Amino acid sequence: MDTLALVFYNAAIFLGSPFIAVYYIIHAWTRGHSLTSTGERLGLVRQLPPAGEGGRVWLHAVSVGEVGVAAALVPELLKKRPGLRIVLSTVTEAGREEAGKIDGVEHVFYLPFDYPHAVRSALRRIGPGGIAIIETELWPNLVWEAARGGLPVCVVNGRLSEKSLRGYTRLRFLFAPVLKKLAGVAARGEADAKRYSSLGAPGVFAAGNIKFDAPAPRLSGSQEDLKKKFGLAGADPIIVAGSTHPGEMTGLTGAVHTLRERFKRLGALIAPRHLPRLEEVEAELRRGGLDPVRWSEIGGGSGSSSRSGSGGGQVVLLDRMGELAEAYACGTAAFIGGSLIPHGGQNPIEAARWGVPVVFGPHMDNFAEVAGDLLRVEGAVRVESAEGLAGALFPWLSDRATRDTAGASAKELVMANRGAAERASEFLLGVLDSRGGDEGEEKS
Repeated sequence: MDTLALVFYNAAIFLGSPFIAVYYIIHAWTRGHSLTSTGERLGLVRQLPPAGEGGRVWLHAVSVGEVGVAAALVPELLKKRPGLRIVLSTVTEAGREEAGKIDGVEHVFYLPFDYPHAVRSALRRIGPGGIAIIETELWPNLVWEAARGGLPVCVVNGRLSEKSLRGYTRLRFLFAPVLKKLAGVAARGEADAKRYSSLGAPGVFAAGNIKFDAPAPRLSGSQEDLKKKFGLAGADPIIVAGSTHPGEMTGLTGAVHTLRERFKRLGALIAPRHLPRLEEVEAELRRGGLDPVRWSEIGGGSGSSSRSGSGGGQVVLLDRMGELAEAYACGTAAFIGGSLIPHGGQNPIEAARWGVPVVFGPHMDNFAEVAGDLLRVEGAVRVESAEGLAGALFPWLSDRATRDTAGASAKELVMANRGAAERASEFLLGVLDSRGGDEGEEKS
């Protein structure tokens, strides 16, 4: 990395460090957490024993979605190299909680702040043979300090949208040298690969999207069992709105009202992307004339509440992380959140793998290729605004054959695109074996 760029970068984060430290201390205290997370963010992670002959790799997954990629990648790595030790860092609390559920991971911790001393401390305590960043999150000091120590750093399931590309281009003086220090990039698709290459990253190739390989949760039972579990036993049809964001609830409320005129027993399961927004979402739904109930208030899957399994027309708020992937399976159709606003959209694969057709808005940049493929096979419909939601959902809710055809196409697409985790694991193990050797030539 150019020394001058690194100096400016570190000066900026040094000036901001007091504010960041105060924020995280207050954050930990107000949420009743110990200061362990703050210590880890300062590089004070647990001292790990020597890795042994199998070596150790540090995977970084910023949040729940990226942790899902890690959950598919870890078994492939261990299948090919049983003695490999794997540690996993995250940024969010929800991501850390999900990361702790992955079998075969030696240690889970919060990613240190990108301060040189914090990164160096973490590297000393962990002792990795290399680092793999899942999808995004290129931290200059993390890459720089690893490179100084002869540790290869690569990106797996690399995602780079047009918006992110513009951002990296504006800060090219900082990120171009970082990208050039990478040992390689296993991108999600050809479009992502081309964007990485345009910024000068070496060893770029399209391995496919590992999210197609993400392990599906074990279903709790039959379709009726699932409907009962999620408080929708009397509902038919059912809309699952996954990972919704601010600015989308008014449109969803309007769509539910419109569809209820035709489907009196219509049920809706709404999963906000961020659980701290639950009260805000509840208030929006009530202002819109709906009567939502939190999943935890109707037994949270136990079926113990009298409201669970009552008549149709329920609107249930999913207020527990880690349940949405299974909840999609009880839906007649699904709406993909983060797509009606300029956020980039959430993961449509989680619904499509169950044979549930999906509708999304115009902003699916984060999953552009997947969204395009789903549209091509007619397993999805795109709307330009919230006003189009009811019309897009109606054919699937009113005609089982139409819905089943679209759902089958979506599921077949998911099955046809499996295999990226195996390719990415082979790439990553090759990177580890290089131990900072010559940067790879770009693969075709």
